Amino acid sequence: MDDKADLLRALPPLSSYSPEESVVASLDRAQNYHDQLVAAMPGLIVHRDGVILHCSGTLARLLGYESVGEVMALPDIMALIPEDARMAERNAYARCQQGPIQPLARRIKRHRADTSTQWFDQLLETVDWGGAPAVMEMLTQMRPQAANAEIPHQGQLLQAAIDAMPNGVLMLDRGLRLEGANSEYFRLWDYPPGMFPPGTPVAETLYYNHRRGDYGDVPCEETVAELCTRFLVKGVINSERQVPSNGRILDIRTAPRADGGYVITHHDITDRKRIEDELRQAKERAEAILKELRETQQQLIVQEKMASLGQLTAGIAHELKNPLNFVNNFAELSGELLDELLELLEPLNDHLEGATRTDVDDLVDSLQSNLRKIADHGRRADNIVKSMLAHSRGGGGEWQSTDLNALVEEALALSYHAVRAQDRSFNATLDRRFDAAVGEVKLVPQDISRVLVNLFTNSFYAVRKKQLTCGDPAYVPALAVTTETRGSDVSIRIRDNGIGMTTAVIEKLFTPFFTTKPTGEGTGLGLSLSYDIVVHQHRGRFDVSSIENEHAEFTITLPRTVTAMSLGERRKT
Repeated sequence: MDDKADLLRALPPLSSYSPEESVVASLDRAQNYHDQLVAAMPGLIVHRDGVILHCSGTLARLLGYESVGEVMALPDIMALIPEDARMAERNAYARCQQGPIQPLARRIKRHRADTSTQWFDQLLETVDWGGAPAVMEMLTQMRPQAANAEIPHQGQLLQAAIDAMPNGVLMLDRGLRLEGANSEYFRLWDYPPGMFPPGTPVAETLYYNHRRGDYGDVPCEETVAELCTRFLVKGVINSERQVPSNGRILDIRTAPRADGGYVITHHDITDRKRIEDELRQAKERAEAILKELRETQQQLIVQEKMASLGQLTAGIAHELKNPLNFVNNFAELSGELLDELLELLEPLNDHLEGATRTDVDDLVDSLQSNLRKIADHGRRADNIVKSMLAHSRGGGGEWQSTDLNALVEEALALSYHAVRAQDRSFNATLDRRFDAAVGEVKLVPQDISRVLVNLFTNSFYAVRKKQLTCGDPAYVPALAVTTETRGSDVSIRIRDNGIGMTTAVIEKLFTPFFTTKPTGEGTGLGLSLSYDIVVHQHRGRFDVSSIENEHAEFTITLPRTVTAMSLGERRKT
């Protein structure tokens, strides 16, 4: 009673109110009480597969609609839900319909009739509606307290803060559901803004990536499950990932939080990787240029040496040519004079005694034999001098597009007929394996023909020598010639079943004046000149393999097109 008396004494006396003011105050108090009562009452809405089945009048008023019919006339439940929250609500509805869920209130937002946003506390429950399960939402308006009023504002401030970060940020709870993400995250991964709102399982983002082809042709479920396990880390880990849809390369750092959730930051390192690739390519180009410069330097040294050798060889050859001409000329002249002397002395033959006549005939025969030997060796020396001059001058022909198979066939026929002209008893089996795809190759045909003739002649010499020395009547000299294309190169392989060569011989094979033939049968300059033509003039390769008394194989590899100087041009000073 005392409390009531105190309350009555605290109220202003009735005489202080006018009748009109008393009525207005009563109506305001009644409206305030009504608003508080409506706000405290939960609004109900029932829906199935998005179709609204029922809405209470309380909820319609809380949402600012004049009647329940206006809510029921909406196309579906998603018309009440802001776009950035639709994914989370769909997942919540799906979990609700799957079975009983823990009755925990969720803080959600809904569109009002005037398009503003209203925050509610939500409870979900599955109900039987019309003989089929449906989702029932109980929505209670958030209390108009200062703390509750600040929640949306604080969320906006937090979102603005993470949106201002230069890196992509993704926050997951312990159940691997999105708690938040900034706009940079959506940009880096090429996601439409707001596509994955808070509450979305991170697996949904991975399924989306798989559907657009980020992971290639791999099983979907297994791939998503394996990727989800990568988020479950105990410490900070780093990884790199390229986004196929836009080509960006991301440096991803996953770090656990104290509450069991995770923070994943994404840093765009596309430019850094591009710069690294450019630096690596520049380094590789510089190394290639350095290697080419070193090879060029080595070639220049070799060319300088060859030029000096060519000058020396040409000088020696020219100096030898003059006395050699005298030797050859006087040998021939001496033979003619001897013949004339014998004709003048022929009448005296009858006056010589038998023994004296025999001695004279022996002396004349010896003198004639010596003159013939001088002439033969003089001609041989003359051939050596000519080879030396050819070696010093090198090739002088023009570069032409030449049918390589025809050139090889021509050189083979020329060599074989030349050998048979000297030895009619010689025969060999010729195996031609020409690749029609070889076609035309840019080269100096005179020089390459000289190389081929030289190699064929050496091969015929090797098989003939083995035939004469092996003592096997079943042995058949054979020569196999193969041409084939190797990308931008072509090759000519010459293989014989002759006497072969030892490793020591192969090491000296291209040395000028080195020969394995007996004195008088080779100058030792053929292979040296051939090597120079193939390697230095035509920028090719000259490979040799052999097994003694079994076989020898020469392989010439030439580029299809090459810009090269002739040997004579390189050796000019």
